[in-house]
Amino acid sequence: MRQAVAALTLALLVAAGCGPSTERQEVNRDEIKADLEVYLPLLGEAYATGNLELLREWAVEKEMSRVMKRLDDLSSQGRRLVPTFRQITIEDVNVWNYSNAFVTTVEVWDLQILAVGTEEVLAEELGQSNRVKYQLKRNEDRWRVLFRTIQD
Repeated sequence: MRQAVAALTLALLVAAGCGPSTERQEVNRDEIKADLEVYLPLLGEAYATGNLELLREWAVEKEMSRVMKRLDDLSSQGRRLVPTFRQITIEDVNVWNYSNAFVTTVEVWDLQILAVGTEEVLAEELGQSNRVKYQLKRNEDRWRVLFRTIQD
């Protein structure tokens, strides 16, 4: 029985040491926030202009394709989204194997929906707050967006 308890205790100590330290978690959180603070204004500009090349250094092809689909859906409805990024709060960061992360944020955006062609403002919402989930991958010196979804 003592051997089993000792083995379990050792296993728990080893497992506890395998995760990132509190200091490393804070560094990851700060790096992720800094990278998202660069990415999100570019995402807003990509929506406003249709220029997805702005995202190339910050998002993988699959995520860029998802953004393109949203742009196409809006365009087929005769609409264009003009979002302006205002603020981000990181709620949760879960990093594993140094290079993968799940992140939950609360983001504040000013949104305008314009009519394509006339630029008439069809809708406007200032200070819209959204909870957003990300899957990120560390690539050299930055975190890249693998997946981004707004929670209902």
